[in-house]
Amino acid sequence: MITPIGRAGWLIGLTLIFSSPAFAGIYWGVRAGIARSSLVQKIDLDYWSGSCLGYSAAVLADIPFYQRFSFRPEVAFAYEGGSFYSELLDGLFLQKHRLRSYSLQPSFDVAFNIPIAGVKMTVYGGPTLDFRLCNKLSSERLEEEFAAINPKRVRPFDLGVNTGISVEYKGVFFSITALPGIIYQQTKKTEGESSVFQNNLTFSLGYIFR
Repeated sequence: MITPIGRAGWLIGLTLIFSSPAFAGIYWGVRAGIARSSLVQKIDLDYWSGSCLGYSAAVLADIPFYQRFSFRPEVAFAYEGGSFYSELLDGLFLQKHRLRSYSLQPSFDVAFNIPIAGVKMTVYGGPTLDFRLCNKLSSERLEEEFAAINPKRVRPFDLGVNTGISVEYKGVFFSITALPGIIYQQTKKTEGESSVFQNNLTFSLGYIFR
């Protein structure tokens, strides 16, 4: 579990790195956007997805290091979540769980920049850490005749893979970013129950100070 002291250490470390002389040529930027945030689970041969409207705001940097390549880290504050089901015998769902989280998400992307007639198109990707600052998990019973289920618990940390594309003109950019999580959300699962993964698709507007 990531403690508040651990989260503060990450922020302090990132601040010290980006303020060092080695990053003197850094271009800073900001972005904000809305997201289709969902929890995805595989049940039998089908994928189920329960979504909600999420959002995020971020501070980012663009650091050229080789020809058209640049390092593009960011730290985002995000609202995410979704819903998922508990499965029991005979294919019956016993409960529907609704999750909402406030998260801190540092990303470490490598970008490939393609200039086209004054417009810069960028394709990027890299790992993302997801530290959940606050979780709200509620449950709704769907099958009353069965015994109560043990409460669900959500992991405070996730690791994701951040991929996306952006189009920039005179510092203003529009981006589409996909962030699928790769660590299942539940800390406890009942027998035969599927794992649940966080997925976000974010549409953002931003500005880079060049």
